[in-house]
Amino acid sequence: MIDVFVVHDDPERSAAIRAAVKSIPDMALASETQTGREGLFAAATILTGHPRMLIVRLNLGDMTGFDFIQQVRQKAPDIYIIPALEGTEGGQVWQNLLQLELRDVLVGPIPPPEIAKVLISAGPRTQQKFDHNKAPANIQGESFVISVVSARGGVGKSVIATNLAAAIAKLSESVTLLDFSLTPGDFAVMLDDVPRNNVMDAVHQGGALDAEYLNNTLAPHPRLHFRYLASPNQEFDPSGFDYNVGLAIMQATRTLSQYVVVDTGMAMAGATVAAVDASDVIFLVTSRDVARLLSAKSLIKFLKTDRQVTNQKLKVLVNEAEIGAEISEAEIESLLEHPVAAYLPCNAGPVTFSINSGAPIVIAEPHHPISVVLNKLAELSYYRWQDKPAEDVKSTKKSLLGHRASQKVGVR
Repeated sequence: MIDVFVVHDDPERSAAIRAAVKSIPDMALASETQTGREGLFAAATILTGHPRMLIVRLNLGDMTGFDFIQQVRQKAPDIYIIPALEGTEGGQVWQNLLQLELRDVLVGPIPPPEIAKVLISAGPRTQQKFDHNKAPANIQGESFVISVVSARGGVGKSVIATNLAAAIAKLSESVTLLDFSLTPGDFAVMLDDVPRNNVMDAVHQGGALDAEYLNNTLAPHPRLHFRYLASPNQEFDPSGFDYNVGLAIMQATRTLSQYVVVDTGMAMAGATVAAVDASDVIFLVTSRDVARLLSAKSLIKFLKTDRQVTNQKLKVLVNEAEIGAEISEAEIESLLEHPVAAYLPCNAGPVTFSINSGAPIVIAEPHHPISVVLNKLAELSYYRWQDKPAEDVKSTKKSLLGHRASQKVGVR
């Protein structure tokens, strides 16, 4: 399926393009805007995953079509662009089209069947451009990337991410924690530190971001022995933080750290999907209430079908495991259609105290039941869920499972 974007401010010609797209079985209209600014936002933020074709009127009201095309190529190089001309353009315009290697063009007010012929002809080139620019589902490198995601807020995702980073940092000297949640001030409170730089410094680099710049932007935590990149402490405009920028940050971080933990934001946001695509393991956090479990089920389906995430890669964590105990563990797994990797006990007091004091609970109270589970998840991640001798992992799991009746602690 090819997703088609239309940026055109002539109602009649837009209607003809819509009709043409609708008539082609393997194409679907993904977005339609009337201005260049709206079109740039759509190109940068709508999720990748399918080949994308963009039809843009050269005679836009708010910017020239050529400026628009250059910006799209910087933000989303996988998009195949088809200019729409008036039919009265001079030779210089056609020369510019040739220089930009724009092969397929719509000229004048032509009917839907003629438009469809052009789009069908451009289909193979759209697929080829997509295949050439497609990011691999698992970016190669020696580092191990863990993203922490949730379908809804309020399930403890950020607390789990920061504690995982702190716990892994007890085992490795090369750990980076990234804040893709776009929530102002979270890390400053939980880590009791206000860094000079933040994630938006990296975002503003856009396509020019490289490992050297990111290396100078990451903040070393003074006590926890890892580096991190937090969201700003005040309100900010996150519109530039799209899939492509998120993926650039992930690629650069892979070259700088052996272990990377990402606290993600909204489930379907471009930066979150970039983190998911770049991850070796995904921790999906939910709680035991039906509403959040149903949302988690939808997110699991999205990750498996749209992002091709395997069962082995996806680890479900149930936080505050005692609350909602009327829903059994078997019922949870049946509802999610996916196994649960670990249950975390409900101990709101100590966790809240650790947040307010700026000391992760895995450091402040390493023997607390919550810390036991988080430290074990960190240890399994340190061994990349496969490298630790099988007998050691088996004995550890058996030990934790023995405590579940009283503490709801478990790692599977």
